[in-house]
Amino acid sequence: MDIKEEIKKDEELLIQVFKLEKFVRKYKNIIIAFFAIVILGIVGKSLYDYYKTQKLIKENLALEKLLLNPNDKEALNTLKGNKALYDLYLLKKGQYSKISTPALESFKAFKEVMESGDVKLLEEYVNNPKYFVLKDIARLALIRAYLLNNKRDKAKIVAGEISDKKVKDLAIYLLHYGIVK
Repeated sequence: MDIKEEIKKDEELLIQVFKLEKFVRKYKNIIIAFFAIVILGIVGKSLYDYYKTQKLIKENLALEKLLLNPNDKEALNTLKGNKALYDLYLLKKGQYSKISTPALESFKAFKEVMESGDVKLLEEYVNNPKYFVLKDIARLALIRAYLLNNKRDKAKIVAGEISDKKVKDLAIYLLHYGIVK
């Protein structure tokens, strides 16, 4: 009986192989086209990634050239192709009004608020969801401003909103030791 079962299994296997061969013959062109498209897609994606990387390298080199020589027009034109790097260059030059990248706008606002030291501007920066850069440092500056204005209760509330552990430790020390005028 074992021999009959073995022969039957071998026969079923041969039938499946013939069905597979028939399927491959019938759809050979479609299968080849499918694999060709997949390979072309992979090659195309690789080439595109290579192009993007080379472009980014070129723009970074243009930023370096501009930082060394601000009069290099070719480097400036190259850099204008990458909005984020161009805005970084403008931030470095202090031309804040032309910056439009969200992260750099946040840096710009942070710098302006910290330079002013105004309590109202610090509160606006901390409470504005549009700004996400260095909020805990701005909160620390706000705590200091509150302490200078004898508003210890508000300073404690702001200290509770700080998420960064190191900045929170500084806020606790600042609250504990206070500010000597």
